[in-house]
Amino acid sequence: MKRLTLLIDADDTVLDFNGSEREAVIALCDTYGIADGEAIADEFKRINRAMWDKFELGQVTREEIFYTRFEILFEKFGIIGKDIVEVGDAYRENMAHSRRIIKGARAFLSRAYVNHDLYCVTNGITRTQKMRMAASGLGKYFKKLYISQEIDLAKPSKEFFEYVLSDIGDVDLSSTYIIGDSLSSDIQGGINSGIKT
Repeated sequence: MKRLTLLIDADDTVLDFNGSEREAVIALCDTYGIADGEAIADEFKRINRAMWDKFELGQVTREEIFYTRFEILFEKFGIIGKDIVEVGDAYRENMAHSRRIIKGARAFLSRAYVNHDLYCVTNGITRTQKMRMAASGLGKYFKKLYISQEIDLAKPSKEFFEYVLSDIGDVDLSSTYIIGDSLSSDIQGGINSGIKT
């Protein structure tokens, strides 16, 4: 069997971002005494996704996402008197401790890493992603994590993938694949960089 280089996305590919996000927002509402956590979690998901889509297009910075999403959310629900920075930090702390993974991810990674070289490629937050990988037990399957905040480059840019491939070194593109859930980030990034998707 030919040894493959597999670049694997984190959120909603191996880590259950949607489930973790929902739990984190509902816990946040409980902590801050905000009613209707389920509805707020639904709306936060929509706002957060839209913000990350803008990030992938280079229209907002990662730091703008951290707090702007809560400003938009709280304005929509008429929530006042909450410190947006404190709430944003508490949300990321809740996310960092999540152990939720995608069904089948552990089984896939435990088999794949025996015969192939696995690298995580994510647009996430450095501390959050490292803690989630450790908490979930999935980090041990990856030779290295490439996190956009840490390397100051993001998917789908060609520069992100050039950095990753250069850092790995001696990569055969004919046996390199990217595996991910996002057409605009993972798959487009692979296409931009000549990586199989």
